[in-house]
Amino acid sequence: MDETTYSDSGVINAINENFVPVRVDNDQRPDVNARYNMGGWPTTALLSPEGEILFGGTYMPPDTMRQVLKQIDGFYSSPDNRLELAKRIQEMHAKRAARSRTPQGGELDDATATTVLKLIDADFDQQYGGFGGEQKFPHVPVLQFLLDHYARTRDAGAQTMAQKTLHAMADGGMYDHVFGGFFRYSTTPDFSVPHFEKMLEDLTGLLWGCARASAMFADRDLAAVAVDVKRYLDERLWVPEWHGYGGSQDADEQYYALDASGREHHPEPYVDRTIYTAWNAHAVCALLLGGPLLAWSGVNPRADSETSVDVAQWHNRGLEIVSALWDQSCVDGLMCRYFDGAPHVRGLLVDQAWMCWAMLAAFSTSGTSQWLARVRELLDNIEPLYDPQAESYLDRVTSPDDPGRIAEPTAPFEENALLARVLLAYSAFTGEVRFAERATAMLKRYSHHYESYGLFAASYASAVLDVIAPPIDVHIVGDPAAPGPKALRMAALRIPAPPQRIDPINPIDERQRLDRLGYAAEEAVAYLCVGKSCFARVADAASLKEQLAGAPIS
Repeated sequence: MDETTYSDSGVINAINENFVPVRVDNDQRPDVNARYNMGGWPTTALLSPEGEILFGGTYMPPDTMRQVLKQIDGFYSSPDNRLELAKRIQEMHAKRAARSRTPQGGELDDATATTVLKLIDADFDQQYGGFGGEQKFPHVPVLQFLLDHYARTRDAGAQTMAQKTLHAMADGGMYDHVFGGFFRYSTTPDFSVPHFEKMLEDLTGLLWGCARASAMFADRDLAAVAVDVKRYLDERLWVPEWHGYGGSQDADEQYYALDASGREHHPEPYVDRTIYTAWNAHAVCALLLGGPLLAWSGVNPRADSETSVDVAQWHNRGLEIVSALWDQSCVDGLMCRYFDGAPHVRGLLVDQAWMCWAMLAAFSTSGTSQWLARVRELLDNIEPLYDPQAESYLDRVTSPDDPGRIAEPTAPFEENALLARVLLAYSAFTGEVRFAERATAMLKRYSHHYESYGLFAASYASAVLDVIAPPIDVHIVGDPAAPGPKALRMAALRIPAPPQRIDPINPIDERQRLDRLGYAAEEAVAYLCVGKSCFARVADAASLKEQLAGAPIS
């Protein structure tokens, strides 16, 4: 659109004479996108001075854009129209505020998972895999829900949808078979013609999905894909001075039409080196939790012979990223949206939620209690975002200077579902019931209308599963660095199902937490519990595996 519409002299003159142009990067300002997206990218939204939408759309060719600009200018030039518009804007503001702050739910539905599974199945492409019709997007939360559901039920339908979709993307045009990594989406139902952009958000989610599916289904091919995605991330997106992955690599059809030798002599597509907090936090989870799951496979897709996955390297990289995010992008107690040498856009809920999730993964895999303490610190600091009337967290920290719809915080569906899972895990690790109670109230808010979200209810369904069929809490007592507790922790991390929350407890440093949970100050013992009911006490990795294999999870 830059090369056509916004380079047209008539469009340029009309905008400069009658409008105030504001350009927004969706990756940097998802809060703006959530309020003003008109059905896709690029979005052009024409606003009143109060920030209300007068007209908008996605791609508009120059002649259409000139006509639209003329019509909007003519409409707004009338004093009567402006007066009527101001009245309607006030009414819309009031309606949106009431709608976003009013709980509409009831009790949690035990059938939520099966209901969402049916919604997903109805959208599943039996022939090619994937979801939807003409264009095929990765739908990472859907894949993760299918794996969450399978981990509890061994549902064959969930396995088929997840495994077939991952293979369809990995084996077809959605995957870069020269330099690695998944492309943004397929423009065709059979995954043969991709849109060539590569997004960190999708790459990390698919890496994690492939790692989980490979371990659940003993699928070496998906294990190889996960390892290859990690290689791409390290070779193409890693930003060493900022200790994180850049946000994306541009689409370049000419470049990707070349074979391997041709690409070697052609400039690579531009890499956005911006470190986005939520996406890098997602990478932390994929690396810390995915590495141990791949240890069984012994694959290295770029070697002639099979070698073991370097779990320690995945672990160290994950900890490097989460440490850098905390050091670089936490400002006055809240995470910022992105870092490009300095942090920007403080306090968006999506970044707080994903950072909490990443720090829980760092705690579970390293045993370092500092990460659990930082989760609590961040939860305390986002308390101003919690709206008791809405029984949910609002999506951003507001300011008196916020313009237009930005001044109207909303309660985002997927971010609240993720944060509910954080609160449930934190409650399980600390014994502080109030966090679980809040999480359940947050999920109840959507219980009567989650089906209206269709595929996008997948994140919510995963969170509800954590309430109605909670993961097994593996409380490992003992010095996390000692051989016994470490062996128990590593054994648990390598088991893909049933789902677990791994809670290392150092009896010397965390006596208060140990007492609150009610466990003895022993060395190298794991308590296996579902909620407050514990069903096993084990002291070695073999017994841990045996007990988890017969655990009462669903």
